Amino acid sequence: MILVIGGRSKVGAALIGELLGRGEQVRALVRAGAPAGHLATAAEVVTGDLADEGSLVTAMAGVEKVFLLSSPHPDAVGWHRNAIDAARRTPVQLLVRSSILGADRESPAEFISAHTTCDRYLEDSGLPYVIVRPNLFLQNIPESTIPAIDASGTFYADAGEARISMVDTRDVAAVAALALTEPGYAGAHFEVTGPEALSYTDVAAKLTSVLGRRISYVGASDDAVRQALLGAGLTTWFAGALVGLYQDYRRSGTGGYAAQVTETVQRLTGRPARSLDDLLGEIAPTIAAT
Repeated sequence: MILVIGGRSKVGAALIGELLGRGEQVRALVRAGAPAGHLATAAEVVTGDLADEGSLVTAMAGVEKVFLLSSPHPDAVGWHRNAIDAARRTPVQLLVRSSILGADRESPAEFISAHTTCDRYLEDSGLPYVIVRPNLFLQNIPESTIPAIDASGTFYADAGEARISMVDTRDVAAVAALALTEPGYAGAHFEVTGPEALSYTDVAAKLTSVLGRRISYVGASDDAVRQALLGAGLTTWFAGALVGLYQDYRRSGTGGYAAQVTETVQRLTGRPARSLDDLLGEIAPTIAAT
């Protein structure tokens, strides 16, 4: 039995599909009162809360392996520690944690710093583990960038000229599925990226081709982006954390950690990592009129 914590996320949902396709028994953690949605038909559902270590111990009864992912939150470090501590109190044989590229170093960015802390806690826990470190998700382009294009064909971001090897969430799930179902990966750290490092100028060029009209990227200030995120309903903490992440990407520049391209997906799955061209080609019929 494999427990998936974070099954309603894109990575988690794809992971559950991968695991079920491999014939695994899957249990998904859902908070009390939260809708189970597709999880109710795809996997066994158990109620629990990352803020309640006792509920996690209960959810892990009879579980051999755990996948751990949570939504961004100021309390995420405590949540992940709870899950790791709960696993130590049970017969769990492997914990696979979804982290972030760059969490092998010190960073002032909230997201990366929190993941670094959690990774180190897991490494020191004594539990057999695998840490999966994906880069920024390609799905952010159709979900956030395309809707932000204005009437003149312009979108704004505070990425500067940074290049980012964005990765498809389905490829992250495929790597996690292998770590959870095949032997020999305990102690591994998998950096998971897409096949190319893209600047947002590159993204604009690809969108121009797919949308059939000129799309331009214009760099924006951190303050402007923060205000836009707050205006869209994000919390002050979340908006600040996102701005901090893009500050880190700018520090990475055109050839730093965020631009590295790994062969992890190809090596583990035997097929190339999905590109932005691949993703845009899949969804082209739904966005052509955007």
